[in-house]
Amino acid sequence: MREDKKWFESWFDTPYYHLLYQNRNEQEARDFLDKLFGYVALKKGDQVLDLACGKGRHAVYMAEKGLDVTGFDLSPANISEANKSAHEHLHFFIRDMREDLGKEEFDAVFNLFTGFGYFESDEENFSVFKRIHEALKPGGLFIFDYLNAECTTLLTEQETRQTIEGIKFITRKTISNKKVIKEIDVTDGVKKFHFQEEVTLYKKEEIEDALTTLGFQKIGCFGDYSLDAYHPQSPRLVILCEKQINIF
Repeated sequence: MREDKKWFESWFDTPYYHLLYQNRNEQEARDFLDKLFGYVALKKGDQVLDLACGKGRHAVYMAEKGLDVTGFDLSPANISEANKSAHEHLHFFIRDMREDLGKEEFDAVFNLFTGFGYFESDEENFSVFKRIHEALKPGGLFIFDYLNAECTTLLTEQETRQTIEGIKFITRKTISNKKVIKEIDVTDGVKKFHFQEEVTLYKKEEIEDALTTLGFQKIGCFGDYSLDAYHPQSPRLVILCEKQINIF
């Protein structure tokens, strides 16, 4: 096993991640997607990519709505679990979002629940947008759900203690060097583990500039999963945009 595994290669592949975030359930995913489908013009049989799909809670529902869905995630454990729901119109694969995602294959790409900002450099992070742009058909839709940096940067150091199904979690959240860092200590009986989340904070304007430069056109911006209007204190940054069609 590699000694230099990045935090997202280890933390997302543990059962503790899913236990800690178990409130992010299928019903939340369905409610959010139902709201989104009121804004995006997708039809039965459209090819859709769920990028950083986790165990597939969004992908499964999209397939139920008649879409032909592919899910990519870096975690073998996530993909193994997601594949229990796979069928003719729902497929899951292990894939690094910085790598080739396909060439003009998808009518829409969804990147949800802060599946962005994990890498060390701005170049690496924004290369994900480039891969998404390449993977979309002309006129294809990109649905991007990310934390709101404007709101997140206001937090002071926070510590949370909770016990879930007998397992103790202590989380400490801080802001340092344009990153929100969450240290997670887990006590499972006599076993103790330490994990970390580290997400780069990009302001709304930085995200929009990067998307525009690549050739995306914004068609909507919201501040939460109810798709209320975005404002600087919104908990989320949800951007809907489309790949512009080159008419020349």
